[in-house]
Amino acid sequence: MIYLYHGTDLEFDLPNPEMGRRGTDFGQGFYLTPHIESAVNMARRVARRKNSQGAVVICYSLDENQLVSAGLRIRSFLNIEPGWLRLVVANRYFQQDAPDHNLDKRWDVVHGFIADDRIVRLLDALVKGFTTEDEVLKTLRMAQFKSIQYSFHSAAAVSLLKKIEVKHV
Repeated sequence: MIYLYHGTDLEFDLPNPEMGRRGTDFGQGFYLTPHIESAVNMARRVARRKNSQGAVVICYSLDENQLVSAGLRIRSFLNIEPGWLRLVVANRYFQQDAPDHNLDKRWDVVHGFIADDRIVRLLDALVKGFTTEDEVLKTLRMAQFKSIQYSFHSAAAVSLLKKIEVKHV
């Protein structure tokens, strides 16, 4: 059993992967992290961006064994690797012709590192041909990204999340 956190400006009961933003790391979906600090930061950022009254972190539990037993399509990245980078670039830049993307929601759940806004310039340089995939990976590995995220892209995947509590931050 793991605990995952979602930072936002609204309290809700049932997450809807279709409500997620497009152009995100692993495709449009419902994103969570096992790091509460990351969720708190996201909640505050969303509240500022939307000029909302408050920021909340919603805590969920997930039995990872159920992901497998439910027959869901799962993609997991344990390292900063070429497949992770290609998936992030394809999704962030809407590259539907790329062999590795999740724009069509071919994956129910994707698990891996957060490619946060600190690396947008690197991704832009890669897409524009100013640097290579190897150089980007080398730079990212040296930065030692530690923040992990889970993205849920189907109703079947979201149904396995159990809401535990809501914290106003």
